[in-house]
Amino acid sequence: MKHIHDGWEKWPEIGWLEWDYGRSPLVMNVGRRLVRPTRYICCLAITYCMKRSERRTTAPFALALALIAALAIALDRPMAQGVAGISALYPGDVGIENHPAVIFSEQFEDSIANVVARWGDAKNPGGMLFATDVPPGTPAGHALSIPWVGGVSDGGHLYKVLNPGIDDTLYVRYYVKYPIDGYFSHNGIWVGGYNPKSSWPNPRAGELPNGDDRFSAAGEQNNLTNTFEHYNYWMGMHHDDGGPYWGNWLLNNPSVTVTRGQWVCVEQMVKLNNPTTAANGEHALWLNGVKVSHLGLGFPKGFWDGGRFTQDPNGSPFEGIRWRSTSALNINYIWLQNYAPNDPPGYSGTMLFDHVVAARSYIGCLGPSVSQAPTAPTNPRVVRSS
Repeated sequence: MKHIHDGWEKWPEIGWLEWDYGRSPLVMNVGRRLVRPTRYICCLAITYCMKRSERRTTAPFALALALIAALAIALDRPMAQGVAGISALYPGDVGIENHPAVIFSEQFEDSIANVVARWGDAKNPGGMLFATDVPPGTPAGHALSIPWVGGVSDGGHLYKVLNPGIDDTLYVRYYVKYPIDGYFSHNGIWVGGYNPKSSWPNPRAGELPNGDDRFSAAGEQNNLTNTFEHYNYWMGMHHDDGGPYWGNWLLNNPSVTVTRGQWVCVEQMVKLNNPTTAANGEHALWLNGVKVSHLGLGFPKGFWDGGRFTQDPNGSPFEGIRWRSTSALNINYIWLQNYAPNDPPGYSGTMLFDHVVAARSYIGCLGPSVSQAPTAPTNPRVVRSS
């Protein structure tokens, strides 16, 4: 039986919480991947080299991409998936923190100490490192490495309080590179709220939220099923067949997974229920710019088996999500984590993170990166038409 972590309990007096994550075999139907045909437009632009630390003079690029987007609309030609959104205006995320919809961004560029200071709470910051392996389409720089060693350490986290909290909708996009082996457990970035706000994560594993105290929403690679999956706590969640209330899985599609050893762009959207008496909250997940799951009041169809909802067009409409019962509870934290307690002694692995952005509207994956300016032509000739 594997034991998986769901957070801290009364940090720092008590350490990591663990619980029995062994579950009955999943009953899953193969779902349909939500991929639509995409058309591209091309343009020629003069660009120049830029280091990731030089993030202040990108207005010409933002303007050029805005014009490209406008042209695409005029020609009825959608932009390529993974480019649309706020990121399309900021190649390589350079200057994205200046967009009015952006609430928080982290590029992991100056020092671990400064990173921890910006987030506010960290587990094992002394083990965190900067890596030069960065996602494609980004200027040269750093990613955050959170390593672990079997029998010695189990990863780490960064936790950020959002103040003021968000009362409607939040999008969070980040890049993650999973190791090619190893048994990591909870991972990625969780989004949620506490009432009152908490300066550290305290998810109270296995307990049903009351509706006025807490909720959490996540998308993470699940080692038990080798799929990318929701992991959600809210007042209307389902429990495991007579057992505790572990985080609910809401997709259960074996075709939705990520490739280990490769960078993947992950984005999630959490929409709070308004009014608080309604179950009209929503949760959506994107992988590499493709929406792979979206749940809300009356959609999608599927069926429940304990704490697992399998999306299936032959099932019943999803009942919706009532994240909260009071407006005093809102979205007020993001929690980046890698928790890997189950590898044997001597095993070592690391998980990489980069390009974290939290915003009030869809962000999308990295837009075209700034690159080397084209070389000036030699011996140019003027050709006249007859």
